[in-house]
Amino acid sequence: MRLEWLEDIVAVIETGSFNAAATRRNITQPAFSRRIRAIEEYIGAELFDRDRKPVGLKLAISAQQEDIKRLVTQTKELVYELRRHGRETNNRIVIASQHAITATRAPAIVETLSKRIDVSVRLRSANRDECLALLMTKQADLLLNYESAAEADTRAEDYFERAQIDTERFIPVFASSSLNLLNDCYARGELPIVAYPSDAFLGWIFNEELLPQIRSGEFVRRKVETALTLAALQFAVNAVGIAWVPESIARDSIRSGLLFDLSDVLPSTVLTVSALRLAGKHTDIEEFLWKEILNHCPG
Repeated sequence: MRLEWLEDIVAVIETGSFNAAATRRNITQPAFSRRIRAIEEYIGAELFDRDRKPVGLKLAISAQQEDIKRLVTQTKELVYELRRHGRETNNRIVIASQHAITATRAPAIVETLSKRIDVSVRLRSANRDECLALLMTKQADLLLNYESAAEADTRAEDYFERAQIDTERFIPVFASSSLNLLNDCYARGELPIVAYPSDAFLGWIFNEELLPQIRSGEFVRRKVETALTLAALQFAVNAVGIAWVPESIARDSIRSGLLFDLSDVLPSTVLTVSALRLAGKHTDIEEFLWKEILNHCPG
């Protein structure tokens, strides 16, 4: 019996629906139903009464549901402890980082750790939600991410420790050599942009904080969509559309004249660069890195 199968069963027990359980498990409903069938075939018995709404539990699973939940919790804790012990034994630390931070801020933090020759660092780059999931499941020891101004002003949850590393502007940029093209579009009331997915953090920042500040008479045309800030930057260089990016990844291109900062005419905002870790016991390597981060935090 695999852990993920037990988690599937618990998801159905707690949601009362195959559809809701599939959503929780980040899988399509048909695929989830097939997986439940595979579990039942492996066990050799039906676990759920599909004729009832919400889904009913067969007697065998109804009597064992608390044991199943407890087994899932204990197995997860065992996996987490084995991972932590493995990292402690190998002096290994895992850092999860948003893509843009991986390219700009993370190298300096890794350099800090390189002062200790006994440390091995793994840097995992992903979007913010995936990074947070890595931290919460203890697959990463530290998270580097962007936060909105509102998030930065709130107190961290009790199970987190947070350090605000720095702030930086989230600015609109476009190819300097093609500003005439952009002016023509603007004269027609059209604003070509490089968009982020609405379910991505930077997409949310744009939709909630920046889009309302763009004049209603301007028609925002989403020319291309990408979740990667470095790809958005390149689209701006190629004059595909205006890209909003963290200033740190555009700075060199702006200084060289390749990109033009449009924040004098279009809205920008400020992002906070933060480090997060789970509260509780930490290895000596984790404590070393955390103290180095705190020593370099403003104020």
